[in-house]
Parts: sequence; structure tokens; C-alpha cells
Amino acid sequence: MIKKMIPSGWIDQNIPEKIIVKADWKKRIGWLGLVLTVVIGAAAGAVGGKYADEGLMKQLDIVFLTNFRMRSDSGALSVFAASFAANFIFLLVVFLAGLSLWGECLVVFVPFLKGYGYGLTMGYAYGTFGLSGILYNLLIVLPGAFIFAFVISAAVRESFSNSLMLVRIFRQKTVSEDPAVCVRRYLLTMIWFLFLSAATSGADMLCSIMFSWLFDF
Repeated sequence: MIKKMIPSGWIDQNIPEKIIVKADWKKRIGWLGLVLTVVIGAAAGAVGGKYADEGLMKQLDIVFLTNFRMRSDSGALSVFAASFAANFIFLLVVFLAGLSLWGECLVVFVPFLKGYGYGLTMGYAYGTFGLSGILYNLLIVLPGAFIFAFVISAAVRESFSNSLMLVRIFRQKTVSEDPAVCVRRYLLTMIWFLFLSAATSGADMLCSIMFSWLFDF
């Protein structure tokens, strides 16, 4: 049944279905593990954010989007652009890591760093504004952060797999996979994640439009 759902060119038809199911579950577990890494990073960032100052938050804004005042004071398009730029930086790092032989060693840390940025914003807002900071994060930051946690985790999984594939091709004398086909498939997958990232930024923008007027920091 599972083989019928997968294009014939993607797998060897002689592979037993149990092996395919096992491999699929391994991918899912790995993906959920990366999502959990984002959560752990957010928890670590929340602890550190309680002791951060405004100067540090401004310096980290371009990477982690820690400037919460920008979400409240800027226009909708500015919020979208800032959110997409911050997400794009992480996706670009993930994409480039997947094209290198050593990328799998570094790309697994990306979800933690992204989660740390979210946690840093949450911890700083809470430490500075108390209950208002918590509500701000729940209504404005968390929806987009929740979506992008799954996007970046899936992208990291694909990057990790592609990097390992390149290592296998490099070590084999006879190549069983066409590198051009594999890289093209990887590129199309990452473009899809880029569109999902844009959707995440759209969610950030909508949340900012709907709820930013409730806060006056």
C-alpha cells in the first residue's frame, strides 16, 4: 500500500514494505526531535532573556527578531519584511549546510538557535513588562513561532539527509544516485520551505495587526 503512494522513480520496488515503514517512522521521530530542540532552545532563551538589556536585544534583532516594539509601532509590511528576513537567514544557513560534506555536523544546532531567539524575546518581555509581556508573546510572537518551528525542523532534516547523501556519493567509487537529480530535488524542497516561511511571516504580520494596539510599551 505504501509503495503505491510513492512515485516509482523514488524507491527500489524490491524493497520490502516493512523497511519503508521503518524508514518513514525514523524520519518522523527525527523531525519531532528537532521540533523538541526548538522548544529546549526557547526555554534556555527565556531564562537568559530575563537578564538581557535593551541594547543586546537591538543587536540581535536582525537575526532573532527581538525588537518587539517594532512589531507594535511599524506598519504591516515592515513587520512582514523583518520577520521574513530573520527566517530567511536561518533557511539560507540550513540550505548551504545541506550542500556541503560537513553540513550535517552543524545544521542540527540551527533549531536550538532559532528557539533560543524566541525564548530570548519572551524572557525579556516578561522580565521587563510582567504580565503584559506574557500576553504580548502569546498573542503576537507565539503563533508565528509555532509554525516556523515545524518549518525549520523539516528543513534541517532535509539538509541533514542531503549532506549525508553527498558524503555517500563522495566515498563511493561507483555512484548509484545521480547527484544532479538529488540536488535538484533538494533545491525544490527548500524553495517550498521558503514559501512556508513567507506564510509564517504572514502570520506574524496578521497577529501584529490584530493585537499590537493592545500594548503600549
